Amino acid sequence: MDIPKTYDPKQAEERHYANWEAGGCFAPEINRDPDAPVYSIVIPPPNVTGSLHMGHALQHTLMDVLTRFKRMSGYRTLWVPGEDHAGISTQIVVERELKKEGTSRHALGREKFLERVWQWREESGSRIMQQMRREGASVDWSRQRFTMDERLSRAVAEFFVRCYEENLIYHGEGMINWCPKDQTALSDLEVDKEAQAGKLYYLQYPVKGSARRVTVATTRPETMLGDTAVAVSPSDERYRDLVGATLELPLTGREIAVVADEFVDPEFGTGAVKVTPAHDPNDYALGLRHELPLVKVIDQHARMTADAGKEFEGLDRYEARERVVEKFAELGLLEKVSDYEFSISKCGRCRTVVEPLISLQWFCRQAELARRPLELMRERHEPRFVPENPYEKVYTNWLENLHDWTLSRQLWWGHRIPAWYTQDGRTIVARSEAEARERAGTDELTQDPDVLDTWFSSALWPISTLGWPDETPDLRTFYPTSVLITARDIIFLWVSRMMMTGMKFTGAKAFDDVFITGTIFDKHGQRMSKSKNNGVDPLEIFDKYGVDATRLVLASIETTDTRWNENQVESYRNFANKIWNAARFCLMNSEGARVGEGFDENRDAWALHDRWIVSRLNRTARVVGEAIEKYQFHLAVQTLYHFFWDDFCDWYIELTKSEVTAADASPARDAARSRVLTVLEQALRLLHPFMPFITEELWQMLPGVGARQLHPAYAGAPLTIMLAAYPQERAELIDERAEAEVQAIIELVSRVRNIRSEMNIKPSQEIDLLVETADGKLLVFEVKKQIQRLTRASDVREQPRDSWPRASARAVLAGGAEVAVPLEGLIDFGQERERLRKEEDKLAKEAERLRGQLANENFVARAPAEKVAELRQRMADIQQRTGALRQSMEAFAE
Repeated sequence: MDIPKTYDPKQAEERHYANWEAGGCFAPEINRDPDAPVYSIVIPPPNVTGSLHMGHALQHTLMDVLTRFKRMSGYRTLWVPGEDHAGISTQIVVERELKKEGTSRHALGREKFLERVWQWREESGSRIMQQMRREGASVDWSRQRFTMDERLSRAVAEFFVRCYEENLIYHGEGMINWCPKDQTALSDLEVDKEAQAGKLYYLQYPVKGSARRVTVATTRPETMLGDTAVAVSPSDERYRDLVGATLELPLTGREIAVVADEFVDPEFGTGAVKVTPAHDPNDYALGLRHELPLVKVIDQHARMTADAGKEFEGLDRYEARERVVEKFAELGLLEKVSDYEFSISKCGRCRTVVEPLISLQWFCRQAELARRPLELMRERHEPRFVPENPYEKVYTNWLENLHDWTLSRQLWWGHRIPAWYTQDGRTIVARSEAEARERAGTDELTQDPDVLDTWFSSALWPISTLGWPDETPDLRTFYPTSVLITARDIIFLWVSRMMMTGMKFTGAKAFDDVFITGTIFDKHGQRMSKSKNNGVDPLEIFDKYGVDATRLVLASIETTDTRWNENQVESYRNFANKIWNAARFCLMNSEGARVGEGFDENRDAWALHDRWIVSRLNRTARVVGEAIEKYQFHLAVQTLYHFFWDDFCDWYIELTKSEVTAADASPARDAARSRVLTVLEQALRLLHPFMPFITEELWQMLPGVGARQLHPAYAGAPLTIMLAAYPQERAELIDERAEAEVQAIIELVSRVRNIRSEMNIKPSQEIDLLVETADGKLLVFEVKKQIQRLTRASDVREQPRDSWPRASARAVLAGGAEVAVPLEGLIDFGQERERLRKEEDKLAKEAERLRGQLANENFVARAPAEKVAELRQRMADIQQRTGALRQSMEAFAE
């Protein structure tokens, strides 16, 4: 059979993916078994503005491994793809385009702007969906979803209306995070806390009718213009007599009271805290407790309002800060300024410092929605987090400490809030404008201009993509989903909320398991980001090394944070080439052979190496299957790697080569070739979930592959490895004795090859092998010809070691056996003695240097413990190697 010398990944990737997709192989309907178990995954929807990055590639690889594994195991599998409309991100992208054209969204108007966004989505969006095809993602494209789809938008409205009717969603004033740049409210989870070096300002407020002053410490002196109280701890003796007193608020002409509140920490600052209810969430809560007025001194553009006073009105918040500090200094009321490090809140998207503001918004009472998921976790530990520690606790702690969720966003792109206002001030919440008109009894309605937080629609993703609020066949069949694979940073934003909505609207959890992936950092250990320009483009890696090699690296990451190392991908590309070359050898020697031909017949007459490889294959099937079920992807990859590279390529092909390459055709040769092809075919199936393209390419070439290799659930389906039955362990084919015996052969051959290398014996030179076993039985004589061929030995014989030639290279084998290679006539003893002396001298110098370091008490005390242990181990290695060198020199003595 003709097969190219080298594997061309790109052409195989394009061809096979197109065939799979055209054949409907990704859809659950391909499974014809009415009683098939079900397996489903919904993809974490990437932003429509995004392009594939390493985090996506990692998650998609793991999801595809699971989906392909379950599909091959006969499950009715569904992996739902889709995208998130990414409200603020998409709006910013389109607004930038409009700016280049010399216009703006406000110039276009809302309706025209939204048309432009949809146009952008059709022309430039969804790029990542095409890129996913490069990954080999076996998603069901016929079920692709978008959070702004009409059906999903209907689900969003249903969610909002039901919760509003149950008083879980309300419209009112509250403290929000406001981004002055993006001009929108943000939820707590869209805000990043960053440590920052700043100043702590100590301001003095005079006590009315007294010479006494109360000093407050603040990092934001400009907000004092909105103070409506000073709070102290009721247990603080320093201020007990001032509780209820009146203070004069400098620069404002207003008076404020001193109140006592348990929230105040007497140890912070001076123990007296300024209270600005309109511009700090903690002060807002304190203000509600004490019924304090709200004085709004900073507006939505982060500029000072008229209530801040004429002198400050219109100033930027930071300009106002400088002016306030100057004025306090002039009045003699600035006690001191000290350096201080504190956390500052920034918009997670544009990095602008967030301003806490009181605003009329829509809110959701999350705590009530969280009640049932919290009970489920406490009572049954569901969903199951992998790894459990620390993520189950992270999830639980979040559910136990929820605040109301700010739902409204001051944007145009997104799900518009389904609330309308009548001219007489009534609020009508409805699923559609037609329903709102019917409920209001009038057509004169104005819809709320805001849109919902993007995460509101994402919270419904597992149920809305399957058809909710309708009771669809997909929802009945595939919900709850089997596993969610995601990153740790959205446990709060997304995982918890999907559990809330799933249990609220269906009574069932959203998923059985939650697998939290590790994070891929750059080679220096830094988080990849556009701003740092240190990202690694998966598509470039695919082009350079192939998708399959990249997938093996990604699958091996599992839950561990790791630095990206391109050398690992190169190593797995070499692995792909190794598989290709081994398969090429098998196919070039496949005349007269067929996969599965006589594989279950007359096994007792098989050669030792055949029984060994079948045992290793079945053991590998067991380990890999169990590993995938337990999300131990690294173990699965390593097991497959070592089976292919070590067992199959390095040893089995060598051990069976003489039979397979026999010049004369015979039933024995055909049987040997069929066995090799059958083992290869099953091994390719084992590997397929991880390396889908090369396995399909080779599988299609194997003679004898046909419908009988497909899982019974796929009768009549296209012939493809992705629908073949995943190999299961057959316990009766595990042969412990054969494995032990072949392992002994492998060890002997490996030791002899090492001796050849160490002694510089030419590969073409034949050698004699002398073997002695502990019990006097020489196992290897059962395969004497194999040993002779693999070691290029003219003879292999058993001989007591006390009769071995003195000038022999020896190696100890497992179980106390020894092997020796007589060296007389193979090497120049004089040259060998000189080489050994030089090596001994080199080791002696290194040992002297190490002894000096280890004798230095200061070095041992200050050096890392790992470094000291490493040096001590190296010293022990040198001593052992020196002893071996001296023994060798004695053997070569004149």
